Amino acid sequence: MQRAPRKLTVLASLDVAGYSRLVERDERDTLVALARIRRSILKPTVAKHSGNLFKTMGDGALVEFPSVEDGVEWALAFQTEMAKFNEARSGDPIRARLGVGLADVFVQGEDRFGAAVGFVVRLQESAPPGGIAITHSVRWQLASSLAARFAVSEWVQFKGKKDEQFEVWTWAGEGPGESAATAATGIGYRRRANADAPWPADPSRSPSPAPPPIKAMPRADQASIVVLPFDNMSGDPSVDTMIDGIIEEITASLSRVRDFTVIARNSAYVYKGRPVDVRNISAELGVRYVLEGSLRKSGNRVRVTAQLIDAVSGVHIWADRFEGVVADLFDFEDEIAMRVTGALRPSIWEAEIALARRKRPENVATYDLVLRALPHLWAHRKADNDEAIRLLDEAMTLDPGYARAKAIAAWARAQSAVYNWTDDLAAIRAEGDRLVAEASPVVGDDPTALTALATATMLLFGDLDRARVFVDRALALDPNNAWAMTRRGFLEAYGGDPAEAQKCFEKAIKLSPLDPFSFNGYIGLGFARFAAGDPVEAAQWARRALGEKVGMTWAYRDLAVFLARAGDLEGAREALDRFVDARPEITVTHIADAMQFVQPRILEMYLDGLRLAGLPE
Repeated sequence: MQRAPRKLTVLASLDVAGYSRLVERDERDTLVALARIRRSILKPTVAKHSGNLFKTMGDGALVEFPSVEDGVEWALAFQTEMAKFNEARSGDPIRARLGVGLADVFVQGEDRFGAAVGFVVRLQESAPPGGIAITHSVRWQLASSLAARFAVSEWVQFKGKKDEQFEVWTWAGEGPGESAATAATGIGYRRRANADAPWPADPSRSPSPAPPPIKAMPRADQASIVVLPFDNMSGDPSVDTMIDGIIEEITASLSRVRDFTVIARNSAYVYKGRPVDVRNISAELGVRYVLEGSLRKSGNRVRVTAQLIDAVSGVHIWADRFEGVVADLFDFEDEIAMRVTGALRPSIWEAEIALARRKRPENVATYDLVLRALPHLWAHRKADNDEAIRLLDEAMTLDPGYARAKAIAAWARAQSAVYNWTDDLAAIRAEGDRLVAEASPVVGDDPTALTALATATMLLFGDLDRARVFVDRALALDPNNAWAMTRRGFLEAYGGDPAEAQKCFEKAIKLSPLDPFSFNGYIGLGFARFAAGDPVEAAQWARRALGEKVGMTWAYRDLAVFLARAGDLEGAREALDRFVDARPEITVTHIADAMQFVQPRILEMYLDGLRLAGLPE
């Protein structure tokens, strides 16, 4: 068998320090700035130093150079230009980390891959923001004047290399406030106490014991996922470009979901072409979930297979297959990213909820309590909603500043009001008002919490304009958020635009067909069709929602209205009996008060349906 071609080369890896924070703070400004950096700094400096920019990955890039001096001189030139760029920039500074190392790589067309690529990425992670890290094998080949600029040496523990340490030389910048003694900030190592000249330079010296490495662990308060490079099953190297585009779009799309942390694309790229146990990936990157897959192309037809794995246990959580025709590559990439993101969100939610339920009471944290509350919130049953409120109130007691808990607690109280589960509507509204007021200023860029605030604001106070502000903000942050899209649908339906509402509900169901809350989209479609003057189809959607959500009784109220307006008074009375059974004192007046957020014309149609079904005034 012919061996894959390899060569010894010089690779440079770069990424942006604090990229996720910059995007969360101002996504548009950050992306525009990065595009400008690629165009006016990265590409010109690479070309000037005879480099080959063979891979760009969101906030990162990989560059090949013909010599170590070319690579290091480029790195210094790039960081010098970046310092000037940041001086002229009005927003947060964008600080890149660079690593330059010798690498024995596999060659496939314009691509370079293998374990050595991963090593250079790890090297880059040990550089300080705005600085450069090089290996000893690079430094000793530099001219003395160039080598002298790398005066600080560290013994570094790379992630995934727990039994080894590597000598790394760093340049930390020469601008104001920068110091050559700035400590490197890579993850997975500690500075050796009293480190002086590198001890291997003197064979007579033995190293002092290095402190134990810092093990990368998943964040305690949030799930985490890495999207691995998909396998190319077509045998055509040109398909790698399509795969890279799909992975880039999936990673970017998932990064907008604030419900879990997404590992940067360039960190995932080091596993390309390597058969690695997912449990090792979990330990190396500190993630719980791994998305892996493959792509097969025949002519203009493409099949993408993806699977989600709990990397700690090795259990497969979800798998699916997506097929399409590549008429427009960018549209295809967007479609795959949207569908994968929509499927992953509920799958990860379900896994995280199951994990939270298995924890002993003394180990339950605020995040776990909110997770435990969600299935009760989705149940749409009074007893479950009461339990959701109890768990969320406990979470707020543990962490009074947790905005998501407050926002979802306001949502739960809104359900008590609108589904007629309370005899004291004024008290529920007052409590909801307090929670919304406390959560709104500190909710930040959390689409789930923003959607919860929109729901509470709409259902408790009928303030559709303010609810729309929350929904629009959630969808600007995460356009594939099915909950937010569903809420926008209700906004349109209650506001008198059933056609637009129907589009929103249909898109939400398409975005997340496996979502445990998808039945809410069917409820919305029923109301939209009712508002459009089609009570027959409205009743069909209401029946489907009731079939999807066993034990939900409040939606029989909708079914009674729709059937009555369609002329099926017997069916309407049966549905009303199911609704009234748990609410024997309910009247048309009670429901009118609870549904004050609905446009007056549509509300009057709704109340008239209840009267026809036999509900007393």
